[in-house]
Amino acid sequence: MNECVIGVDIGGTNIRVGLVNENLELTRKQTALTDSFGSADALFAGIRQMIEFVDEDRRARRIGIAMPVPWRNGAEYIVDATNIPCLENMPIETIHTYFPGYEVYFENDVNVIAILESEQGVSKGCSHSMYITVSTGIASGMIVHNEIYHGAHGYAGEIGSMIISEENRNNRASSDGTLETLCSGKALLEVSRELFGPDATTKTLFEQYHCQDVRATAVIELWVDRFSSAVASLIQTMDPDIVVIGGAVLDNNPWLIDQMREIVRGRVLHHLRDRIRIVRPVFGSDSGLIGAGYIALKRSRQALQR
Repeated sequence: MNECVIGVDIGGTNIRVGLVNENLELTRKQTALTDSFGSADALFAGIRQMIEFVDEDRRARRIGIAMPVPWRNGAEYIVDATNIPCLENMPIETIHTYFPGYEVYFENDVNVIAILESEQGVSKGCSHSMYITVSTGIASGMIVHNEIYHGAHGYAGEIGSMIISEENRNNRASSDGTLETLCSGKALLEVSRELFGPDATTKTLFEQYHCQDVRATAVIELWVDRFSSAVASLIQTMDPDIVVIGGAVLDNNPWLIDQMREIVRGRVLHHLRDRIRIVRPVFGSDSGLIGAGYIALKRSRQALQR
């Protein structure tokens, strides 16, 4: 029997809902803008309508929901929902009431991709791995002994808050000088617009880099240096078998991996250098959706085995 589940990927920009089969194939999906919903009630009601669209025959009985918030098993409320303020302090039990008749499973949005790659993707066979996403923001999922590592309070993997530079901090907000502030897709977009005008995009910045524009070259070289330092620090902190780096910035510029790999090797302890594995993910732009569905499949099967 082909077991289907619903994957829900709630992001700060888009909400995506898809039907995922047991072969981890996304058979149908629908997308909506997150800010088109004015409240948590409207958001989850909208997700329910999207589920009815992608699964009109009601084949699925389980839902996996991935959210950009700290998460740990047994959490009772959503906290630190920075990119989706209407979800702040929402009880998890209340969310369940929007989906009667379904088993609902929750997880951090990057963690679902980390476990997906760990068990079904490029990290398969590695008991310790990291997945890092570089998109609008930066975050990671950590796999330790083949399980998602949540940390004591659910904040493990929030690497975007790492301080990597004191330059221009001037005692301002703690976000200044962080990995996310300096190296995210949003940061690159802001620099691109400063250099090349208000209509410039991140793509513009990289195009100018390939045209050997001096300003763009300086920005990208600094980005590679800073991000490589962060990855080297993470490798020596977590000592993973493999580091997988995805997200829009790397999806569009995969050559960055080769540059980073060499710099990272020069910044870790000597006997670790030949063991560095930094690679691209197997699953692509729909990995958040598929990962959310995978979490529902995985945890429902684990529950049956208890």
